[in-house]
Amino acid sequence: MHDTTGAIRRLLAVILSFCALSLAEAAEINLSAEQVKRLGVATKELGSLRAAATALELPAQVVVPPGQLAVLAAPLPALVTRVHVAYGEQVRAGQILAELQGPALLEAQSAYAQAQSQAVLASENRQRDENLLADGIIPQSRLSASRALERQASVLAAEKRRVLQFAGVNQAGVAVLRAPFAGVVLEANAAAGAQVDALTPLFKLGRVDRLWLEIQANPAQAAWVPLGAQVGIAGCSAPARVTLVAPAVQSASQSVLVRAELAQVAGCVKPFAFVQARVQAPDLGKDQWQVPLTAVLRHQGKTWLFVAQDQGFRAVPVRVLAEGTGSVRIAADLPPTAQVVTRGVAALKGSWLGLGQEE
Repeated sequence: MHDTTGAIRRLLAVILSFCALSLAEAAEINLSAEQVKRLGVATKELGSLRAAATALELPAQVVVPPGQLAVLAAPLPALVTRVHVAYGEQVRAGQILAELQGPALLEAQSAYAQAQSQAVLASENRQRDENLLADGIIPQSRLSASRALERQASVLAAEKRRVLQFAGVNQAGVAVLRAPFAGVVLEANAAAGAQVDALTPLFKLGRVDRLWLEIQANPAQAAWVPLGAQVGIAGCSAPARVTLVAPAVQSASQSVLVRAELAQVAGCVKPFAFVQARVQAPDLGKDQWQVPLTAVLRHQGKTWLFVAQDQGFRAVPVRVLAEGTGSVRIAADLPPTAQVVTRGVAALKGSWLGLGQEE
């Protein structure tokens, strides 16, 4: 019995709450000019807000696209004998970055020479056996074995040659590291006199003629950014263009990655710098407006605007499309001439809800 009575009371409370909200929405808040002034209420024509807050100011980092990066490592255990470039330097394609020497490089060179000799010998044996077979001195199986040995020796020699090419070993047994393209030295870990192991990273190079901006936005801000939107950076004459709005939230920061490509850098930004990105808002369509955050009121799961009437104000429900920094993009069935409250919303809220309760 008590459970039934409690459930009925809760249901009545919900019904009364919705009734109060409906009445408040329908009711006008009648205020005199003096009361409006005392409450600090200010209005603005809705049409003038269409061009307001046309950009998002968001933090970003300049990064080098992964396809424009290259890491150069020690090919074999060796001693760094000479370093020709340092961090931050511009390098041209094919420029020598460092030189290395060591027993492993000499062994690789010797192994290739031996494999090449074995390949030449196997070729001569195959030619000899072809002649002997033609004279009927040896069986076909002997020639087949010679041909197999020649193929094996050729494969081994090619393998040893690729090792030397990978190591960049010259005739003097010195490994020379060269820049694979023109770019900038982003990392330089090589030091003359250092003993390094195989595959120890020594340099990282990057092409910086085209860069990315990795912009951090909250989900509401990201929903406001379309692909192709312009992104301005202080000091850069040409804007970047948004190429990606990540479909998922980053777990650590709970932000959404927005990536923009800066195709014309010309030295206006540096890789890995933190900058402030100005993301341009898309054009607002019919019945869509960009209003200050102070103009909206959230109550019972809905968003409202207060619109000026002849004798006061009326609450109008609106739909939030996206939320930016200090502004909200909304859809509302209102004429551009409507006067909406941009300051003093909190003061009107009490009167608005009070009207609903009195009704």
